[in-house]
Amino acid sequence: MAGIGFELKKIYGRKTLASNVWGTIYATMTTIGPAVLSAVLLLVLKLLLDRAGLTVLESRLFVSATVYTFLLAALTAALFSVPVSRYISDCIYLGQESDICPSAFGVLALSTTASGIIMFLLCVGMYYTHNEVSMAFLISYYFLGVLVTISYNLMTYASALKHYKALTISFFVGFVLAVAVFFLCTRWWDVPRVTAACVALVCCYFVVVFSLVFECVKAFGMPHGQYFAFLVYFRRYPKLAIVGFAYNLGIYCPMLVYWFFSEMAEQVSIFRTTPIFDIAMFMAVIVNMPSLVIFVVKVETAFYEKYTLYVSALNNGTHDLIEKERGVMARALRYQLFFVYEIQLIITVVLVCLASVFFPYLDVSTQMLHLFVVLSLGVYAVFCMYFTIVVFYYFSDYSGACISILVFLAVTILGAVAAALVSNFYPLPLLVGGLCGWVVAFLLLRRRMENLDSFLMC
Repeated sequence: MAGIGFELKKIYGRKTLASNVWGTIYATMTTIGPAVLSAVLLLVLKLLLDRAGLTVLESRLFVSATVYTFLLAALTAALFSVPVSRYISDCIYLGQESDICPSAFGVLALSTTASGIIMFLLCVGMYYTHNEVSMAFLISYYFLGVLVTISYNLMTYASALKHYKALTISFFVGFVLAVAVFFLCTRWWDVPRVTAACVALVCCYFVVVFSLVFECVKAFGMPHGQYFAFLVYFRRYPKLAIVGFAYNLGIYCPMLVYWFFSEMAEQVSIFRTTPIFDIAMFMAVIVNMPSLVIFVVKVETAFYEKYTLYVSALNNGTHDLIEKERGVMARALRYQLFFVYEIQLIITVVLVCLASVFFPYLDVSTQMLHLFVVLSLGVYAVFCMYFTIVVFYYFSDYSGACISILVFLAVTILGAVAAALVSNFYPLPLLVGGLCGWVVAFLLLRRRMENLDSFLMC
């Protein structure tokens, strides 16, 4: 994350109202801009499809199919993201930047193969179980799944290489192209609307993939050398792979359990989903997104500077200087973390209260409102746990991060299985799991800070 910090410090260093506003906008667009644009694009396409007079079955098919696609991409990318980020960092530190681009193509080869197989099975299943689905939709849906998976993996490289602007711009261009393609397909070429929406998404993510590959090649040249050298890091740092995958699996595991074992589940073609729970989960994530921006701004503009001074003192300073810088860093870290915790809690509570007031006027069911309230607090706890775990990465304490995330995953899975049997407690597993993981992470971090000198030196 350090790359964005220099730009943020330059912006906030002007100390004017305009610079503060611009710094907030810049941090927002570079951290959650792609996610926001993706969510808005899906909402726009869903709105256009509803206005086109789709049947309930067609609308549910589109929503279910896209949910499965993005879930597959998220879990596949999660398996690679953290070890690959460490590999990229080591390549930069060792001056071996020429190895980065080959690794990108190696990651793409593996993720494309995995996603291609899964998407093929999904398309075959739809072909034999849903008689009305067209071959054009199946082909576009297959490419959508592969392209989304590729783009998610390339986001790891864009973030690690600090190409935040390129990432956000590529999503914006893809967004505009997708809307234009949808109107062309429906107004000029008379393509079925569900197929047109799928083709529009394919065009969007093709632009994203092309742009990110271009950025990677432009930065480090055409790939040559060992394409799969990064695989060594899965053996060297297995805990990193576990943390990245378990974190994402923990967030989505209640949905997966409820899809197949709850009374809320509905089936369309081969897809099983829980529409009420899934929509409430989506809104809960949106409510807590500001914390991602706040965390990046605070870490990049305050903690990172103290961290570098401490590491410099640890390498070259006296014992008194080391202890002084460690104390300064610890106080800064504690202050910044609690600032993020408190501000996001206020934001979450305020937005939940506003939702409780206005949802009834929007014909939102009481069940969805209850799910949304508890899930918002659950996602808040999970995000706070994640911010705490990120600090472990700075100190190379992968054991602490792994223990915290496994506690979160185990509690969430067990809670989801129990909730599937007792239908009134669907949103609780994520809240309880997030709180348990957060508490464990915070206690382990506090313990690590007490003996940080000896841990880093040894």
